[in-house]
This record gives sequence, structure tokens and C-alpha cells, in this order.
Amino acid sequence: MAIRFGTDGWRGVIADDFTFDNVRAVAQAIADLIHEEGRSGGPVPVGHDVRFLSGRFAEAVAGVLEGNGIPTLLPEAPTTTPMVSCQVVASGAPLGVCITASHNPPHYNGLKVKAAFGGSAPPELTARLEALLERRAPRPGRVPQRRHPFLPAYVPRLRAVADLEDIRAASLRVVADSMHGAAGRILETLLAGGLTRVVTVRGNPDVLFGGVSPEPRVENLGPLREAVLRHRAHLGIATDGDGDRVAVCDETGRILSPFQVFALVAVHLLEGKGWRGGIARTFANTLVAERIARRYALPFHDLPVGFKHIARLMLEQDILIGGEESGGIGVKRYLPERDGILVGLILLEMLASGDRRLSRRVAVIENTYGRYAYRRVDLPIPSDAGREAVAGLQARPPARLAGVAVRGIDALDGVKLLLGDNGWILFRASGTEPVLRVYCEAPTEALVQRLIRSGIARLRRGPRRPALRERRFSAGRGWRSRSPGDPRPKPGW
Repeated sequence: MAIRFGTDGWRGVIADDFTFDNVRAVAQAIADLIHEEGRSGGPVPVGHDVRFLSGRFAEAVAGVLEGNGIPTLLPEAPTTTPMVSCQVVASGAPLGVCITASHNPPHYNGLKVKAAFGGSAPPELTARLEALLERRAPRPGRVPQRRHPFLPAYVPRLRAVADLEDIRAASLRVVADSMHGAAGRILETLLAGGLTRVVTVRGNPDVLFGGVSPEPRVENLGPLREAVLRHRAHLGIATDGDGDRVAVCDETGRILSPFQVFALVAVHLLEGKGWRGGIARTFANTLVAERIARRYALPFHDLPVGFKHIARLMLEQDILIGGEESGGIGVKRYLPERDGILVGLILLEMLASGDRRLSRRVAVIENTYGRYAYRRVDLPIPSDAGREAVAGLQARPPARLAGVAVRGIDALDGVKLLLGDNGWILFRASGTEPVLRVYCEAPTEALVQRLIRSGIARLRRGPRRPALRERRFSAGRGWRSRSPGDPRPKPGW
């Protein structure tokens, strides 16, 4: 079975391609990399999320590393990916490993590699790992019996950015939704002992994540919205399966778009904290990022999809904030790493310092930088067919889409049709699962819907006419898929 590292790590279906044999093969490649490149340092942290067998897979990795003479640290409980990153730096380790499939459906698992600087492994490191696969058979060793807390290495990193004491004293009401993932009750624990009250929903670990993928998208966040309204909370925060991405609900029960969250955090860092630095976004992120950079005369960077590209830039330059469309945001004075809990703390710090109605703060952002709607649609399709469909669109781009003039094309990562003040639409094959993603930002929700419908219809006119169907999840009935515009559910993907 070919093992490939995608946008963020290697992921596969449990018991199909994500097996103990394959995990041990990757662990042996990691051990060979550490030895052959002379990487030395403290023990390698091997964290894991709450997925089926994640703890056992982490033990398998640790066993192989130990068998190669490389000491490891296993956590005493499931860990978020950012906690592993912080532990890497605290331990002075040559790298770190986290067993997680992030936001993927429950039948997936995965393996992320963290570089010594505490961020996503750069492409050249994962390419080297792929080249070392099957170089030699795994050398299993004894799995360490002692377990270590990763929280002590994590909290100081949070404190370097957010003022936890001010947040505790602010008498805020907060709902934290961990979506049954690794974030658990961490936010509640961090803010205990003060006047601020945190209520956690879906905080218990569940290998099936309550019947939905642990991805903080609006269709999965009904429990968050209901809890915010029930408790009259100032803010609701949801984190994905491994805690590195975030979604936010305001006091009215509205789920904000990831773009609105990015803008709120950026403006608070600039105006509330007085920090400066470059603004970086991945290719599927908002037009507002560039407008914020222009307003404050800051450097602006547009990067391919994947936080690893932002992490590299944060190592090379002074970057204030970097973000991707999926709610992954990293900020200076932390690590070159995204962290959903940290973003939630920054927003709470913002509310503690002034107007506590998040909806009003969003309105100020929109009045200043423009109001845009956003939507992402996932089309289940084999990866090769998805790339072929996107290539066909690039070769024969439309002059107009949904009646809107296409003013340019950008093929930095996938194909983005530029629509001027009317926004943009991006078509891109996923690097983590067999889907083709369609992203769109436009001034109104109605225009977003029209652009997406027209864009998918345009893809269908490609040479192979792949059967593109929008993936949706219905609690209690499992996965169903339907052709866009067809309301009738159809079985299968």
C-alpha cells in the first residue's frame, strides 16, 4: 500500500490502509530519518487523539522508535495536536508525532509529523520520509510504561499570547464544544477558578464523534448553537477532532465564517494588543485579509493550501497572523502552529477588553472591510478524477460564471476564478481525502449559491464527466450523497 503525506500528514481508512503494519513502517522511516540526518535531542513526543485504536497506534510508533534507540514520551491522556507541538519544543526533540485524522470521518485515522520548531513538517521532510519507507523492516522495541502530562508544556505557550487572568476575571459566559475530540474539557480547566464560566458540550471522548465528522462546520454545530442560546453565552467555541482548528458562535446563535474569525483575531492583535507583522493567508482564504494588510501597511502573503506553508513563512519572517479557510489560525509569540483553543482565548481576551457583543464587533469589521458570504462544498470523487476535472477547467476557463465576468485565473493551488469585487471561486482536489473541494466567497449568500451551482455544472462538462455529488451527513441515517440541485437522497458516496 502506497503511503503518501498530503496537505497535513498521512491519513487512511482504519484496517484498510491505516494498519499497524503500515504505521510501524512509517515509524521505522521516522527512526531512519532521525539517525541518517543526525537529528538528536530530547525524547520524541508521540501523542494521539480519541479515535478508534489511536492510543494503540501511538504505542506502536513509540515501540519502533524505542527499538531503534530513540527515547519517546507517551501522554497520560489524549492530546490535541498543538499540545504535541508544544511538547516537541519543550523537550528539545528532533520531531514529534501525533496519531490523528483531524476532522476526517470516524473510520479514518492518520499520522502527523511535527518538526523540531513545533509546527507542521515541511514538504521536504515528509518527502524524505516517503523515500525511506520500506528501506528496512521495523525494529519493534519495548513500549514505555510511564506516561507523561503534556499540559505543563502547553499552558506557558498560551500565556505568551493571551492574558488568562484577565479572561478569568471578566465574568464571561462561554460554551466550549469539543465535538467529542481531543480538546475535551481543556478550555474549562484553563479558565477555572475565576468569574468567567465555561460550559463544555460534547466534551466526552467518542470514537464515532456522536455520528458526525469532527469538523467544526455550520452543519455540525447545532449543539454549540443551542447551548450558547440556552446559557445566554457571550461566545461559543468549537474545536475539531485534534483541536488545531476552531469555529465560533456569537451571542445570537450565529455561526461565524472562518473568514470572520480570522478578521476578528487580526484586528484584535493590531488594535487591542498593538502588535505588528505580516498577514498571511492560504489560497482559499478571504479577500478581507489583504484589505487588513493594506489598511495597516503590512506585508501580505498568499500561499498554497496547507498550514505547513504558513509555518515555514513564520520561521522566515515576522508574521503577525496566518490562517487557512478551515479555521486553522496561527499567531506570533506562540509557535508556527495553528491552535483552536488559543484562538478562542484571543477572542475571549478581546471581549474582556470592551464590547462583549461579538455580533457588534463583526458588524464593525464588515463596515470597514466589506461584507462577504462564504461556502465550501465537498464533492466525493477519486483523487485522480478530481485533479483531471480541475485541469480541464484550467485549460478551458469560462469567460463568465453565473452571469459574473471572470476577470482572471490563479492556479497557485487548484484553479481560482477571480471575480473582482464579486469575490472568487476555487476548485481544488483535497490533499487529505478523495474529494474535490469547491470554495466560494461573494458579497451575498445568493450569489455564492449561484456561483457554486454554475461552477459544478462547468466541471461536469469536462472530458470524463465525473459523477460529482455533494456529500452531506444526516444524523441517524449515515452518509448520503446527492447531485447538486437534486434534493432526493441517494445511497452511497
